Amino acid sequence: MATTNFPLQASAILGLLTTATVASTAAATTPNACFLRYLLASKACPNCRLGSNLDLAEANFQGADLIEANLERAILTGADLSGAYLVGANLPQANLRGANLSGSYLEGTDLRGADLRFACTQGTRLQGAVRE
Repeated sequence: MATTNFPLQASAILGLLTTATVASTAAATTPNACFLRYLLASKACPNCRLGSNLDLAEANFQGADLIEANLERAILTGADLSGAYLVGANLPQANLRGANLSGSYLEGTDLRGADLRFACTQGTRLQGAVRE
């Protein structure tokens, strides 16, 4: 999948998901909008290359399959990633401030420069994760 930058915030994306009339408009059928609706609805995107600087603040990815996903410099402040599978994910310089990572799987994840302040990491599996 090609690297793409998505300028939409999570709240705007969720608005697209809940508005039935938007689905028929041309804007909602663009590849970016369709992909983001799929990602948030299915919570599955293994090996996806989402690009950098993606704003997913407060998004709900509880139990999501994001194995080896590229979330470099993603904004995930306050996001719910509890129980998510981020094994081998690329998260350098991601903003995970205040995110819920409890019970998530981060084995082998690249967390270099990631902001994990105030993040809940209870029960998070971090074996082999790179932090520095």
